[in-house]
Amino acid sequence: MIAKLAIMTEKRDPFDGEYIGNIFGPKLTLYGVILILFFTAVVVYRHWKLDVPFGMEENAPTPTDEIRPDSIALPSHEE
Repeated sequence: MIAKLAIMTEKRDPFDGEYIGNIFGPKLTLYGVILILFFTAVVVYRHWKLDVPFGMEENAPTPTDEIRPDSIALPSHEE
């Protein structure tokens, strides 16, 4: 009985490989899930009602100007 009690009261190492549980608790986890689902619903609603795209669907405009050399004249280091 004393050996069994000693095992139960022994401090456990959290890195021993066993799952020690959710450190945030069930209430905060539930609030986080509700918040994620709320914002997902807002994004889906905006996409559906306002026809707002989810991501960048248009290609970025390519520059048509030619790249000019720098206009600052630097002294040459030729000896």
